Amino acid sequence: MSALSLFSKNYPTLKNPITVKSHGRLEILGNHTDHNHGLCIVSGASMGIVGTFAISNTHEVRLFSKGYREIVIDIEDLEKRKAEEGKSIALVRGILFGLKEKGYKIGGFSGAVESDIFPGAGVSSSACYESLIVGALSFLFNEGKVDPLDMAKIGQFSEREYFGKPCGLLDQIGTSFGGLAFIDFENIDNPTIAPIKWPFDELAIVLTNTGGNHSKLTPLYKEIPDDMKEVASFFGKQYLRDVKEKDFYRVKDLLEVEERARLRAEHFFEENTRVYFMGKALENKDLDAFLSIIRLTERSSETKLKNAMVPGSYEGSPQEAVDFANSLVKNGASRIMGGGFAGSIITYLDKKELPNFLVEMKKRYGEDKVKEVSIPEGGPTLV
Repeated sequence: MSALSLFSKNYPTLKNPITVKSHGRLEILGNHTDHNHGLCIVSGASMGIVGTFAISNTHEVRLFSKGYREIVIDIEDLEKRKAEEGKSIALVRGILFGLKEKGYKIGGFSGAVESDIFPGAGVSSSACYESLIVGALSFLFNEGKVDPLDMAKIGQFSEREYFGKPCGLLDQIGTSFGGLAFIDFENIDNPTIAPIKWPFDELAIVLTNTGGNHSKLTPLYKEIPDDMKEVASFFGKQYLRDVKEKDFYRVKDLLEVEERARLRAEHFFEENTRVYFMGKALENKDLDAFLSIIRLTERSSETKLKNAMVPGSYEGSPQEAVDFANSLVKNGASRIMGGGFAGSIITYLDKKELPNFLVEMKKRYGEDKVKEVSIPEGGPTLV
């Protein structure tokens, strides 16, 4: 059932609805670098969430998603609630609070949401949902003028402070800006965002949901920035971006930290270098360099960042899926997507190899778990 049909069924008296689509995001490169002020390349993803919304002229926000209870929020009561952590209602309440704090208008409205994005699997379903709700409020009450960076920051604020999940800003930039972009997080509050044109029309992009769910893995994700910051603190800094790479390598074997933290710091410095050269590969339309860098970052996730699987659980893991996907393609490369440990992988392959690849991956992971995607331009849009 479409979002419009769900809306008409659940809110039949409301008039003049609008329909908004928000895209997911693809992490092209820069795995776990944003939270330590590093470099990333991100894009939107063609799979996403569609919502139909209308102003209700009440003090309530009501949202209905198929298979879930209706969300009801009084817009005059936006204080965060411990009992809502980890739930969609927390994201919506936090977004309303964040928009109001930044001086944007909010009001009562109702909406119905339909999604084709992999939930909790590394394609940023939460950031996509956040951008959808901010986008709806932008179009309903602010003439569509909520700034994309504000949209991203409000989504991040809601996810961190209300939903209770530590996150960087990468996912929200991908869903709020769309397109393909190089991001420098040296200034975390105002990152440098430079658009890039996707140059490889000969490549297909395929996402595979390996199963599992990110929602129960927050402690594992938290360990990664904590480990990196522990290394940074050895040098009297808060973030690895503020540590000189040559100083780290000069004393890395003498650091009084666990080996895991040292290896994750190595990943950070090496990944930043890979992002720089990936930008050059995209600019120069150098396909061989692009695929080579994807293979290098995949290896680093496995051996240094150590987020390609939950420790001791290879079967059903993203690492197993990467290994299987790579065995199927001659001219391509795969890597984990997003936070890792569980969820999705991304594969780039020659379009000539796509039909057989889809057959074999769907045979192993399921018809609805393997999807070819593209990179759309722009953030949330009216449809």
